[in-house]
Amino acid sequence: MKVAALVLVETAHQGNMGAAMRIAANFGVPRILFVRPLVDPEDPEVADWACGAGKYLSWEIFESLEEALRPFRTVVGTASGRGRPGHPLLEPGEAGAQIAARGAEETALVFGNETRGLCREDLDCCDYVVRIPTEESFPVLNLVQAIAVLLGFLSFGVDEAVLPRKEIPAPNSRVEALMEHLERSLMDIGYLDPANPARIMRKLRRIIGRAAVSENEVAILRGICRQIDWAARTAPMAGGTRKPGRYEQSGNREG
Repeated sequence: MKVAALVLVETAHQGNMGAAMRIAANFGVPRILFVRPLVDPEDPEVADWACGAGKYLSWEIFESLEEALRPFRTVVGTASGRGRPGHPLLEPGEAGAQIAARGAEETALVFGNETRGLCREDLDCCDYVVRIPTEESFPVLNLVQAIAVLLGFLSFGVDEAVLPRKEIPAPNSRVEALMEHLERSLMDIGYLDPANPARIMRKLRRIIGRAAVSENEVAILRGICRQIDWAARTAPMAGGTRKPGRYEQSGNREG
């Protein structure tokens, strides 16, 4: 299985940055995208650790993870051995099978800062979250070790002949535009809690990520959102005001 890019968020050590380049080249990953790096990729120490890998790959710097992920059709985030509460986690073998079943080559693997990992908002941008199984008493891998282990797992591949085929997933930029539209529409009809819309939107993002929606499916869902928008604008007025949504009516905070 080919990985299109590694995405490293706020990498803080020259050695890790350079070694990540080397591992990417080892496994044929053609690009590394650095999001708000805390060290300069052109630092001579980075080049020393990369051991000539710069000849085999390209790199770019981005200010936001959302911008870096726009072209990709499958985005896989990573969590440490301690995991992330509330996020369903896959092991590498499970992730490999699910990625292959999506039938998309534009796959990005996202790794967080050496100390903090990926924050909740970063993980919300991902279709899947992978955790490498480790010893419970000492679970946290070094960033470069995690990259090597995960790329090694994915390089074995799976028997694609036994996988169900489906349409190629839509690019991440289209999915994120859908999520923004969906949030606005659900807010307009009072479905989301205005004080904490992210709680439900996070769950919806996981559902849509797992579904690997195609371009056509995104268009259908955007059409549903537009119909919701139209209905919200033209709903019968009661006492001169719009009929309140569920949160306005009852204060219910459950999705």
